Amino acid sequence: MRRYLIGKRGLIALLAAVSAIAAGAAAVALTGGSGSEPVAAPPDVHASRPPAAAPGGPRGRAREAHERRHTARRAAARRRARVDSAAGYAAGREGRVAFAIVAADGSLHGRDEHELFQSASVVKAMILAAELQRLDDEGERLDPATAAELRRMITVSDNDAATSVFARVGPDRLDAIAHRAGMHDFRSSTTWGASEISAADMAAMFAGLRHLFGDRYEKFALGLLGSIVPEQSWGIPRIASAHGWSVRFKGGWRLDPDGQIVNQAAELRRDGTVEAIAVLTDQQPSMPYGIATIEGIASRLLGGD
Repeated sequence: MRRYLIGKRGLIALLAAVSAIAAGAAAVALTGGSGSEPVAAPPDVHASRPPAAAPGGPRGRAREAHERRHTARRAAARRRARVDSAAGYAAGREGRVAFAIVAADGSLHGRDEHELFQSASVVKAMILAAELQRLDDEGERLDPATAAELRRMITVSDNDAATSVFARVGPDRLDAIAHRAGMHDFRSSTTWGASEISAADMAAMFAGLRHLFGDRYEKFALGLLGSIVPEQSWGIPRIASAHGWSVRFKGGWRLDPDGQIVNQAAELRRDGTVEAIAVLTDQQPSMPYGIATIEGIASRLLGGD
């Protein structure tokens, strides 16, 4: 009887052990690992893929920089082609012809752009700046008589008005304006129309008009250069307006013993872009011929976006 009870207990213990082993095996089968080590979760099939670059991330910024460089190269190639076309046209015209363009990025391009020409009335834009600077320096106000005189000098290119204003500012103040505008070729004269200018200088000056007149007189001065009478709005403004640019400019012309002088410089604005063009000519056969020279150059510099 005793052996039976012991055998029964052993059997019970044996069954308990077998149950424990079976439970452990079931757990291993369910987890896919051994009972002594934790099993890693199944790998995420997306984890091996690199995360997509955010629009503003390094890859996005690099792509944008590449696109900007590509756009800039294309723009530079188009500009070079336009300048070459204008230079080829200018080379086929009679007399002396020079031009310069300050592009939207501030770079300057042209043909014979540092050669000197007599200014004629183009220099009146500098006389305007010099007179407004004189008023500011001396603490004087822009009275109605002075404003009217400056308006005549610019909008209808009145020579008597220019001579009167030039008597107050003199060559020294024109030299100061040239320095302030970053002009390197300018040569002043005791006769305002005989001042010597280059296309590079005049394009640089008109590219920086808003910095030339100062806050006090900027609106007045820019208003004058944008209100020149229609009969004098030939050349650059006629071509530029047809391409959607707003224009502030000054022209100059005079018959010289060697032929006709016809000059023009202009600031051009469109959709937030600012450019400037100056075309200088002398020894032209006639005034209409000189105007055609300027318009031919402007059309090649501005045409075909």
